[in-house]
Amino acid sequence: MKTKITFKSIIFSISAAIILFFILFFVILSLLNKKPVAAFYGIPENTQKGITAVLQKTHTRRNKKSLPYEIVILNDTLDLKSAIKASKKPDILFIYNGRNAEYAASLAAAKKSGFDAQVLNGMTTSVKTTAYSANGKITGVPLLIDNYEIDVNLNAFKNSGVPAVNFWNDIERLAEKTKSASVVPVLFSAGNDEMLINVFGALVESLSGVQAWNSMTAKLKALSDSGNITVSSCTELISQMAQEDGELYKALSMISSWKDSGLIPKNITQITFRDINAYMAANLTAITFMTLSQHRTIEYKTISQYSSIYYPSLSYANERHFAAPVVLAVPLSKNKIARNSVELMANTLQPSLCSQTGLAPAQANCSTPDKQSDDVRYWVAASGAPLPALCDAAFTKKTEKAAFASALRSLLK
Repeated sequence: MKTKITFKSIIFSISAAIILFFILFFVILSLLNKKPVAAFYGIPENTQKGITAVLQKTHTRRNKKSLPYEIVILNDTLDLKSAIKASKKPDILFIYNGRNAEYAASLAAAKKSGFDAQVLNGMTTSVKTTAYSANGKITGVPLLIDNYEIDVNLNAFKNSGVPAVNFWNDIERLAEKTKSASVVPVLFSAGNDEMLINVFGALVESLSGVQAWNSMTAKLKALSDSGNITVSSCTELISQMAQEDGELYKALSMISSWKDSGLIPKNITQITFRDINAYMAANLTAITFMTLSQHRTIEYKTISQYSSIYYPSLSYANERHFAAPVVLAVPLSKNKIARNSVELMANTLQPSLCSQTGLAPAQANCSTPDKQSDDVRYWVAASGAPLPALCDAAFTKKTEKAAFASALRSLLK
């Protein structure tokens, strides 16, 4: 039996073929034009902007007016797993080292998207220890080093008669010399949950050593993993660690003593970084605790009146493990453009990264924009593996950090 081919059926077939052609054409075109996605999690805004400026120059699209990357800022009030689930899937993730970074690196390992070990060539031994790896591949690439620093007012130091600021008793003497009705000797932004926790983390390493820091971090991680992290449970744990042989004893004793003697203000638990910036601009504080990334947000005419030092200790340099969080690039796909960008940023583009962010380089012989960046690179190279920020090492969620910070503040009031 012959099939009757009508004019209508021919037109229908041709129309269907044309429609299918255009569908395939636009699908292929959209795939060719799809931008790789770069995501940031928990990275300060000024550092995000610096990294993005360099990242967008690592690749040129056919349409030169179009930037090569889509930038996504993940919700860091959530743990990383939840934040990624609620967003576009990134090809590269920029994140500080810590528990959430460990999760990201595990994703890279599962996707087999890690780099060969050569991506770490030229980095110092201490920086290489911060890289994440699995099955012989690098799943978290160190790019930049932040740092918890102490900034000393040069005029206050000059007029104090204190010959040098090398140890904590020197800092205390300087603070005592500058105490007056109008000057607040020592400030840090204890009104910010993460800064409060991280300053105490840096103090524990400085005053009690890395073993105490490791012990404290292990206890906080166990509390986090228990799912029972409340202000009450945190208060109980802090009380244990504040005993004479506890991890927090020396740090809490020093800060409490300074508060009692008026070296830090009675409302220290309400002080924000904006307050600190105002005090510094008005020349009303002698000593401030901050990060290098925060340092970069202060106007030059103000910050140039200060000199940055590391948290002092009685330990030798090779026994130290500075609180110096590392910005990592984690490859979450096998996208060739994204992979090439990370390789460039880990090597030849290190000077640009440092210049744009003001942070210290991962590369040992990279040029740096100024003394602060160079000092941090040297301090980390001359010591053991740098430590993550305590809140990133111990917790994955902001609610956990808030509970611990609240408990810590109650002991300072």
